[in-house]
Amino acid sequence: MTAKLISFPKGKPEQVPDPDLANKAVAGDRAAFSELVRRHQVTVRGMMRRLTKGNQADADDLAQATFLRAWRQIGTYSGGTFRSWLCAIAYREFLQVRRKTVARTRLNDAVTVLADHAAAPVASGVKRDLDQALATLPDEQRIAVVLCVGAGLSHSEASKVTGWPLGTVKSNITRGKQALRARLADYGVA
Repeated sequence: MTAKLISFPKGKPEQVPDPDLANKAVAGDRAAFSELVRRHQVTVRGMMRRLTKGNQADADDLAQATFLRAWRQIGTYSGGTFRSWLCAIAYREFLQVRRKTVARTRLNDAVTVLADHAAAPVASGVKRDLDQALATLPDEQRIAVVLCVGAGLSHSEASKVTGWPLGTVKSNITRGKQALRARLADYGVA
C-alpha cells in the first residue's frame, strides 16, 4: 500500500467577507456567525473594557450580551461594515447597563431620602417597613416611585433618566403608590 500525499494550496486560505457571513447567519448558519464572533470578539471586548474602566468581568459580560443581541438581530444588518454595526450594538448594551446602574443607585439614595423624612422616634421602623414595601414592587414601579416621590424628580425628568416614555413613568408611579398605600396602611398612609 502506498501513501498518498495531500497537496495543500499555497498562501492564505480565501477569507469569506463579513457581509457574506452575515447573510449566511441570517439564514441560520451558526458556523458563519461563530466566525463573525471570532473575528470581532477582540474589538468588542477591548471596547467594553475601556467603557467599563478596565472592569474585566463587566466587559466580558457586556461582550457576551452584545453577541447574543447581534445573533437575535442579525436580520437587521443591512450592509456596511459589520464591525461598526456590532460596535453600535455593543455601545447600546453598555448604555443600557449603565442606565440600570444609575437607576439602582438613585433608588438606593431615594430610599434613604424617603426614610429621612419619617418621624424621628419611629424612623428605623418606618425605614425598614418602607424598604420592605418598596422591595415588593416590580422594578419599574419601584424606580419610578423613588425617582419622583423620593428624589423629587418631575415625571419628565424621570422619563429622561430611565429612557421610558412619559406615560409609562406616570402609570408606574400610580400603580406603585397604590401598592405602597395598601402595604403601609398601618401607618395611616392615605
